[in-house]
Amino acid sequence: MTAYQKHWDSEIETLLNELNAPSSLEENIVDTLHNSGRTGIFPNQIINALRIGLSIKEGHQNMALVASMQSGKSGTVYFLCNYVLPALGLINKYESILFVTSMRDTDLYNQNCRNLQAEFYDVEEKRTKPSNIKVMKMSDFFNHPNPHKVVNEFDVQLIVRDEDQYGCGEESSFQEAFFSELRRRIPDIKLLAVSATPYDILDAQYTGTADVDVIMGVRPPQYYGISEMLQDGVIEDLPESFKALQSQGSGDEIVFNIHPKVEDYVRHLNTFEDGLGIIRESNSSRALELRRLLLGAYKNQCRVIAIGSDSGCDFGINEGIKEISSLILKRGQRVVLIVVQALTAGKDLGILKEKVRFGIEPRDKQLANGAQGIAGRFCGYHKNRDFKLLASESLLSHYAQFEQDWEIFADEEWRNNLYNADVRGLSTHTRFVNMQSEGAFTPIVSIEDIDYTSLLSGKARLELDFIDDDAYERLLSFFEDSFYDAATKGMRFNQKGITVRIASSYNLSSNRVHRNWNCGVDDDFGNIFFKKNPYEYGILISNYPVSDERNTIGFCGIKIIRAGQKENRLQITNVLNGSMYSN
Repeated sequence: MTAYQKHWDSEIETLLNELNAPSSLEENIVDTLHNSGRTGIFPNQIINALRIGLSIKEGHQNMALVASMQSGKSGTVYFLCNYVLPALGLINKYESILFVTSMRDTDLYNQNCRNLQAEFYDVEEKRTKPSNIKVMKMSDFFNHPNPHKVVNEFDVQLIVRDEDQYGCGEESSFQEAFFSELRRRIPDIKLLAVSATPYDILDAQYTGTADVDVIMGVRPPQYYGISEMLQDGVIEDLPESFKALQSQGSGDEIVFNIHPKVEDYVRHLNTFEDGLGIIRESNSSRALELRRLLLGAYKNQCRVIAIGSDSGCDFGINEGIKEISSLILKRGQRVVLIVVQALTAGKDLGILKEKVRFGIEPRDKQLANGAQGIAGRFCGYHKNRDFKLLASESLLSHYAQFEQDWEIFADEEWRNNLYNADVRGLSTHTRFVNMQSEGAFTPIVSIEDIDYTSLLSGKARLELDFIDDDAYERLLSFFEDSFYDAATKGMRFNQKGITVRIASSYNLSSNRVHRNWNCGVDDDFGNIFFKKNPYEYGILISNYPVSDERNTIGFCGIKIIRAGQKENRLQITNVLNGSMYSN
């Protein structure tokens, strides 16, 4: 028995004791593991299921399973719902669990139906039983005819959200169906989010906008993922401004050619007797042009196939995967597959992973889709170490840190480094906001608004005692139409220690006065005015009349901003969460 086998046996035993589980559950675990070749369930999935069961038993309403890509999340859900929850009395014979997916891939939906709704064998009762899981598309969940009726019809006790980063915006159908509808009517209904990248719900847990119990999935030693690829040197960093299809010129004069790195990778594929190389392109027209060039260059060495929704592609996504499987596994051919909007979260290449020779993933602006794309499809339980992957090494390195320790999500240095590597978001609904850059910082210590009418009074003149009379008269002149209708860019105020910004000096789309009008105390003075010069005061001047359409803030007057002492501060990168969990 290996050290890991001893570890998982001990972990399972500990969890069973904590759950005060009946002997029937232990018997089913032993039988399931003894027949793993048939059941497809392994110790890591059982441990995950027991941990989730413990969380549910402890009364948590919102849970998130964070498990590596292609590590067996579906098997975890299957064992949880059909063995763990019934044994613990958390679901009875006629109750069910709803497995909801927002991904529109019909093939993936059918795959989930086959796997999760399959019958299971109860060793204690010595008979086969129907699955407790009901798989449903998000659209059906929302329109059936409403989610409350779905839950009542199937007597749903738990809702499992597959690939939680998809379709969870504030105005998403799941937000409407679950949080706005179900939780209002059935406050006790439970939610389990399942994903390798559930950043939306993790951010809600981190910021306190949702109470979430996070369960870290077990990562067995047989698993080969992003971390292992980085350790083995399989991943090569994308060249700067990389595009698989390069172009020169424009319009009718445009000339396309294949990027040299693509040629290197195709040559690598052609050193094998058979195999698969995958290239992602951004749209169908580029994919088809790249296909044409590759066919011309390597016609007698490999097949080149484009899959996508465009009629010009060779196959649709699902048909294309089946076709290349046949070409490689049954006919021993080499295939370059060009994908458009395909091979993302949930898609399993299965035994084709053993035949993968290269992948080229250009997506590098969002952590979830950069990791869950081609790189994520190469993860799993296989022995292939002869492939090459061209992708953002920085992005995947940060994902590897996350999959080893999900709590790094809240680490400021981790976020700052991602942002500085030009990764602009974690998922579709969670993007980075640079709250503070590293370096000089001059805090604002006071702010005062004075409207134009008040500006004419003696009281306002006293409040502006830090400028001389000539400057005061010049300030008033900025509000005359002869000034704000003229070209005022570059106007100087000529008062030592004082700087101004005048609304009429900027165009409507990038008006620095209006954009910074809502600044506050402790914000950086240097972000509003200038960092280099040691000003004591800054004045924002909104000099268009309120009735003027160029006045977008509804205020005519000035904002007096006083600067504090300059200091050095560290960078702060926050996450702006637009998902349903942030409500």
